[in-house]
Amino acid sequence: MHILVVSPIPTHPQFQGNSQRIFRLCRMLQILGYKVHFLYYTLEGLDGAQRVLMESCWDFFHSVSCRPLKRSMTMGSHFGLDDWYDPQVGDVAAGLHRRWNYQAVIVNYVWFSGVLESLPSNLIKIIDTHDVFGDRHLRSIAAGLKPEWYYTSQQEELRGLQRADIVLAIQNEEKKYFEELGLSKVEVVGFVTPPNFLPLRPNQRKMTIGYIASSNPWNVNSFLYLHAALEKRPELVKKFNFEVAGPICNVIKNENTIFNASGILDSVSNFYRNVDIVVNPMLGGTGLKIKSIEALSFGRPFFSTADGMVGIPSLYTQHNASSIEMLVDHMQNINENTTRRLSAESREIFSAYQRHQMINFKNVIQGI
Repeated sequence: MHILVVSPIPTHPQFQGNSQRIFRLCRMLQILGYKVHFLYYTLEGLDGAQRVLMESCWDFFHSVSCRPLKRSMTMGSHFGLDDWYDPQVGDVAAGLHRRWNYQAVIVNYVWFSGVLESLPSNLIKIIDTHDVFGDRHLRSIAAGLKPEWYYTSQQEELRGLQRADIVLAIQNEEKKYFEELGLSKVEVVGFVTPPNFLPLRPNQRKMTIGYIASSNPWNVNSFLYLHAALEKRPELVKKFNFEVAGPICNVIKNENTIFNASGILDSVSNFYRNVDIVVNPMLGGTGLKIKSIEALSFGRPFFSTADGMVGIPSLYTQHNASSIEMLVDHMQNINENTTRRLSAESREIFSAYQRHQMINFKNVIQGI
């Protein structure tokens, strides 16, 4: 059984949530018996090391060189549906299908759905949405952030999603949103990843609280709010060590006086091995906060705002802080005696979430 996965984002390296998402979904397809053909449009570049990694990981690897497109905003205040799409990808995909006769094609992002127009109607067409892009710029402006990356209108988003037979939402709130647009075949498939539970670290003179994130504006804004809240709590700054890692370090380096910044690491597991507690101070945003699931997958005691846990059911108060100030208040109660309980609760929430997502994923694939 052969399946085509089309993406403008590489699966290697996995420094951001979107590449992690694509990697894990392709891995699950392989586990379920599919031969994965990964067609990568080199929007984010392709060096020799990346090519070797992707060729060795996927059953078949294909690439299309990214042309210097203008990506002009054809709709005035927002991008048109296909402003970021390159039609040569559709030509390559059609040629691959003629050779391999795929059972299905999965396209990552609605703004790359143009490839589906080049493929026959008897092929099962799936869009993995990753996020909501309709009126995304308006949500950024409302949060005081400059709109970045791709954003469009709800009408354009709907037009793209209607190209698919199945639309994958990454969490329930987005499924509801897509259904309210008028779509009928929407399935929820969250982030499926194996457990990486770590033992608690030996007693430290000072425990370390860590945050790992990409450099997108929502993460940066959330970090700066957390930093400001901690500046008002010198007793916590004295009680704990604070660590930040990931691409965000390149952006916040001039505004950070509390966190030790370790930058991009060769392996995220190294970050989790070196911290006792993980936080996600997320404020707003859409999609699924993969960094939250990742932290839970390592079994680390985890503290988050409610925004950081959207789509990840939990009744524990430390996972649902209504504000960053409340999140910081939770830190006050951390000690050696509470970390074992908090770690067990992280494992519990992660395991329940994964069981549910596995069932959803298998149901979608069996439907193919």
